[in-house]
Amino acid sequence: MRILHITPAFQHPTVRGPNRHYHFIRELSQRHQITLLTLTRSKVSDEAMREMTTYTEQMLTFSANGASSPHSDGALRKLPWSGTKMEKALQLREGVAQMKRAFTQLTRQEPYDVVLFHGKSVFPVIEDWNDLPIVVDFCDATSMRIRAEMRYAGTVRIPWHVLRYLQVRQVEKKLVAKTPHLAFISARDREAVLGPDDRSEVVPNGVDIQYWKRQANRPESYCLIFTGVMSYTPNEDAALYLIEKILPLVRRSVSNLQVLIVGRDPSPALLKQAQPYPDITVTGSVDDMRPYLERATLCVAPLRYASGMQNKVLEAMAMEVPVITTSIAAVGLRLNNAEPPICVADGEVQFAERIVHLFGQTKERSRLATEGRQFVENNFVWSRSAEKLERLCAAALETKRRGDK
Repeated sequence: MRILHITPAFQHPTVRGPNRHYHFIRELSQRHQITLLTLTRSKVSDEAMREMTTYTEQMLTFSANGASSPHSDGALRKLPWSGTKMEKALQLREGVAQMKRAFTQLTRQEPYDVVLFHGKSVFPVIEDWNDLPIVVDFCDATSMRIRAEMRYAGTVRIPWHVLRYLQVRQVEKKLVAKTPHLAFISARDREAVLGPDDRSEVVPNGVDIQYWKRQANRPESYCLIFTGVMSYTPNEDAALYLIEKILPLVRRSVSNLQVLIVGRDPSPALLKQAQPYPDITVTGSVDDMRPYLERATLCVAPLRYASGMQNKVLEAMAMEVPVITTSIAAVGLRLNNAEPPICVADGEVQFAERIVHLFGQTKERSRLATEGRQFVENNFVWSRSAEKLERLCAAALETKRRGDK
């Protein structure tokens, strides 16, 4: 197949953010010709660019960080509170407009078989276009996460969240109306968008199980780790919740605690909250997460709102680190009705109790570590997920051919 692939950001392991479609492009390129249209939101190395060109027949990138936008002089940043957000929105709109013009030209000139689309923020590119079969990798239910986030937002922020929710929900409805060929990252996210009776394809993320592999089995005593991009709102909220509510309860029973909060872009609020506690280390960006995971007795992910699939949890499981997380995060890891081998706790009291309990249970930690690795190996492999997406593209093409007869 000749696939016209659209993503909202250049994805590569060396670029901050998700890399789901990096893996899909790498896998699909072995059997199909791919033209990639994507936005660049930060600096991309020449090496990453060169690698992606080896997987694609053609790759066109469009700036979403103001490099080519008439609104990039920084004037909007001087506006109180929302100025930076407005500037970024205008820069994104300009990048999407350029992408749409290129998309229109390509579809007029080239005989593509299917459009593989990902990214609610770039929906205007295909909004008024219907000439080829479209497969939408819907991925996660963003509206569900925003709705849950409102429960923990300050009063001043509620109107912003409401507006954002309504905007995202409208785009989600339009995507569903655009095509029947939809893929979701988990059954939970599919149900949030389409209801419990829908059977659209679930295409989970994968884990590089050769990379995320423990080299030594000498975890430190009473050591907790929480990982992730700390500028991502659900992660920042979880880290603050851990520091403010959960750890004071754990310290009543554990005197020699160590806490590692590992991930780039910790906010000033997070750094300020952690600073008084000598048993908490906030690392910021690290070159390699694996040595920190190998130090940990337990991985904790006290997320109070989430959508999609928690890669941080899968990576910890692959590294044979026992995991404690919340039910809202755990449900995103269910696949084919299989429950992930993790410890689930909700509320600060229960979460703290689970931590203290597992610190004292060597055999239970060993069981969770072994079964966690097996669960990832059996269920979260990029090649299998890419094959699901490939079958969905083939089905969309076949449906179109039957309709044209």
